[in-house]
Amino acid sequence: MLSSIKRFLQKGKDSTVSSNDLLQQPTTEQAEQVEENEESEIHPKISFHPLMYIEDESRYVYQFLNNELPPLKPNQLSLSAIDLEVNEEGATVSAFVRNSLPKSVRLQDAVLLLISEENELLAKKAFSLEELGELPACSSRPWRFVFEHEFLLKEDLPTQGFQLAFDLSKNVHRLDIDPTWEGRLSEEQIVELSNLVNTLPKLGENEVSIHPLGANSNEDGTLAATLLVRNGSKQAVNLEVLPLELLNENGETIARGSFTLPPLLIQANTSKPWTFIFPKELVQIPAFDRWSVKIPNQEMV
Repeated sequence: MLSSIKRFLQKGKDSTVSSNDLLQQPTTEQAEQVEENEESEIHPKISFHPLMYIEDESRYVYQFLNNELPPLKPNQLSLSAIDLEVNEEGATVSAFVRNSLPKSVRLQDAVLLLISEENELLAKKAFSLEELGELPACSSRPWRFVFEHEFLLKEDLPTQGFQLAFDLSKNVHRLDIDPTWEGRLSEEQIVELSNLVNTLPKLGENEVSIHPLGANSNEDGTLAATLLVRNGSKQAVNLEVLPLELLNENGETIARGSFTLPPLLIQANTSKPWTFIFPKELVQIPAFDRWSVKIPNQEMV
C-alpha cells in the first residue's frame, strides 16, 4: 500500500479557477458568493462516483492523497493532477476534480490543458465533464482524463511537475438543462445529449438554430416534438414567440404552429432541449416515420 502511495505522491500540481469563471452563474449569485468569508480555507472531502467500483486499497490511497492537497478558498474549482501515464491510447492523466462551493455542481463541457512545469502546452482537448456526475458541496472526486495521440502536442511528456488546467480563453459550446427539467433526465441521457452537442456542426457567431431530437403523437391527438435550441452568440437569447413547422420525408406538413414561451432563456454559447406540444387542430399528419423541422421561411433541419 505504501508503494502505491509513493508511486503517485506529488507528481502533478494543482490548478484552481473561480467557479464564476467556469460555471457562468448569474451576477446576483456571484455577488452572494463573494460576500462569504474569503479568508477561510476549505478542505474538500473525498467523493467517489456512485457508479464506479474502487477497491479498498485504492480508496485509502486516494483518501491519503486528497488529504495532502492544499486547501481551497470559497467558491473555487480545482484540478489537482496526480499521475500521468503514457500508453497505446495516448496520455492518461489522473486528477482530483475539487469543488469548494457550499452546494453541489454539475460540470459541463470544458477544454482542458496539459501543461509542463515550464508552462509549455503539452496537450489540449475538449471533455464532456457531465460524466463526472454531480459533485457534492465541498468535495473532491478522482477521475481519469485521456488525451489521445491526436491531441498531444509533444512526444516526450514529463513525469513530474505537470499540471491539468481549465482553458478559459474560449468557452466551449455546452449543453444547458433548464431547471424545470431537473429530475426528468437520467445521467445517461444528459451525457448522451452533451455528446450530441459536441458533434453538431459549429454555429455562426450570432446564429440561433434548432435541431430535432424526437417527436411522437399522443392518444389525445396532440403531437410532442423535442428540439435542441442552439445559441451560437456571446449573449443570452430570450425566445418569447417561436413559429415551427414539422415536415415528413416527402416535404409534407405534419404540424405547424406558433408557440408563446415563458420566455425561454438560452444562455450564450449553449444548446437547450425543449418540448413543444402541437394541439390536435394543428396536426395534419398524425402518423409519420422520418421528420424534419424548420422555422417558416427558413431552411429545414
